[in-house]
Amino acid sequence: MTDRTTTAATTRNYVPYSDDLEQIGPREEEQIENVVATLRKNNEWAFKKHNHAIRDAHAKSHGVLRGELVTSADLPEHLRQGLFAAPATYPVIARLSSTAGAIRSDNVRGVRAMAIKVLGVTGTRLLPEDHGTSQDFLLVNSPSFPSADIRHYRRSMPLAWLLARTPDSAMNVVSAVLRGASKMPGPVRIPVPTVLSLFARPNTHVLGEIYYTAAPLRFGKYIAQIRVAPLSDGAKALTGQLVPSGTGDNVHRDTVVDFFRTNTASYAVQAQLCTDLRTMPIENAKVAWPQNESPFQTVATLNFPLQNAYSPARSAYADDVLAFNPWNGITAHKPLGSINRLKIKTYQASSDFRHKMNKVEFSEPINISELPD
Repeated sequence: MTDRTTTAATTRNYVPYSDDLEQIGPREEEQIENVVATLRKNNEWAFKKHNHAIRDAHAKSHGVLRGELVTSADLPEHLRQGLFAAPATYPVIARLSSTAGAIRSDNVRGVRAMAIKVLGVTGTRLLPEDHGTSQDFLLVNSPSFPSADIRHYRRSMPLAWLLARTPDSAMNVVSAVLRGASKMPGPVRIPVPTVLSLFARPNTHVLGEIYYTAAPLRFGKYIAQIRVAPLSDGAKALTGQLVPSGTGDNVHRDTVVDFFRTNTASYAVQAQLCTDLRTMPIENAKVAWPQNESPFQTVATLNFPLQNAYSPARSAYADDVLAFNPWNGITAHKPLGSINRLKIKTYQASSDFRHKMNKVEFSEPINISELPD
């Protein structure tokens, strides 16, 4: 993929990374513990409902993919950072999912996600007790997060608690009402909370989406957000392709399986470097960084071959054994900002509960052969 913006981007002034960029609030640790306790109640409720522990976010998977991440050669200095510093090929496990903390019909609209686990990554680990060799990137099909920071996230939790317990039929009604509200003329348009507005978005093919980290991370010497965008013709053809309503509760899984039975797919992995902390803040994840100020630049290619994208053994491994966490990785890609700091304990607590209640031992893969066919 030729990136026409790269040459112009080399002349930009990129904000250098430093440890003092983050602004941690005086009560942040207390607020994080409060969120962890609340999410634990959600975990317990879901376990009683399903007699099986699920993730409190990204509960339902739509596909589990084996692939390769190929870092680009001849990158300019500002892009040769972290695991992208030198040309290399890494095995990858990717999990496609919906972000809801409930198992829903795929006809219910919402945010879709791609979690990427890159294997065989060397470098100083983020967490001192971590001796692994993988790097996780967690992405959603939105360039920003619904909450600005931990305080705003806590305020939205009662609504999220209610939505998790709302039946699918009622959620479809909510989506229809929200779509109608979004089409009203500006002067009479009804304000809709960001969390709710996510259920008004079109229900499109998960393999045609663009996925974003939706919060900043360290990019070696700099700061960036990462996205994954369709690159091959087959993947691009799926962009914006609507999923017909009434086509089954697992239509996303079925379309992913059908696609990879006869097709391969490639995606461009791209970095958007921070050029201005005023318009590209660290501590406000609700702000989408403007691409006219700093365009995304390609740093790698993500390739997925023909495969069975959702065998029983593979889905059980990804859903019950694996854990994905943005803090599973190297210091060169440290997650930044309030929302990312929240994820250290919330993701770990969810994983611990899930593995304990399901009596499944957690295992961080070292070799791609550990992913079942």
